[in-house]
Amino acid sequence: MKKILLILLCCMPAILPAQRGAALTEQERKDLVGNWSGTMLYTGSGTDKVQVTFQVKLEIADSKDSLVLRFVYTDPEGKQTTETNSFRIYEDGNRLSFDSAQFDIVDTRRRGVRVTIIAEREGVENYRSADFQETINFGPGILNYTKGIRYMDMSDAYFIRKRVTLTKNK
Repeated sequence: MKKILLILLCCMPAILPAQRGAALTEQERKDLVGNWSGTMLYTGSGTDKVQVTFQVKLEIADSKDSLVLRFVYTDPEGKQTTETNSFRIYEDGNRLSFDSAQFDIVDTRRRGVRVTIIAEREGVENYRSADFQETINFGPGILNYTKGIRYMDMSDAYFIRKRVTLTKNK
């Protein structure tokens, strides 16, 4: 009995990283398809840093190799904006195409039925070099998305530009 326990404990470090970096399954992708609603908290850029809360409706459709995301935002004054993007994780599970940008997937975490994908890329915002981090967390009926930015000339920490919290409509 002790030998079996020792073998299991020795193999555990090798098993966990394999589950951590696993790509999105077909079923998990299909579970995202549907209508979602919730809120988006957006922090403005520049010197104002004003935070605005938008009401958001999201329709996710499957187009075979990617998902099509159609966002409808309503700002506090009632102005409505529609935005359409595609979301695709490449077959090897290392790259993500989202919001017309290519990201490296740096981690995929699974905790029970919840999945968290963390993706990063380098770019420019407001004429400054920046790192962008997209964190997508979802499970049955819940979808959270956070966009973080870190300016290369300022800090080692990401600040949150956008946080979207959605629940699936029945």
